[in-house]
Amino acid sequence: MSIYSGNRNWNDLNDVVPRAPSVRAQASPPTGAPLDTPDWSRVRKAAPADYLLPMSEKWFDALPPDRAPCALATVYPRIINLIAAQWNDHHGCPLLFEDLLGDRRGGRAGFPPAVRRDLVRLQEYWYSGALKL
Repeated sequence: MSIYSGNRNWNDLNDVVPRAPSVRAQASPPTGAPLDTPDWSRVRKAAPADYLLPMSEKWFDALPPDRAPCALATVYPRIINLIAAQWNDHHGCPLLFEDLLGDRRGGRAGFPPAVRRDLVRLQEYWYSGALKL
């Protein structure tokens, strides 16, 4: 019998393997939200590190005191980890700052003022040529 034959004694694949319910069927949209809005909490596969990684701590300590993003590190350490990993990347770091400071999904509240100031200061410092931390 060929492996390409259509008869494998299965009536249907769904008889053997039950269908998984779709994400849209499981998640009910919040009141007032459009039906086509995805539930982003179910999209992320793993929780990001919510603490400063050793590489990020070393990067943070190397920053000048007036540029150290203390509010950002306190509230969003995972973002510090992303910035530290991209800091020396001439292509990736500007895209990361653009993504963090821009609103591409619309209607977002944004960062708290102190965190936004830290991000803007870091972006200005990066563009001033401080790439060798």
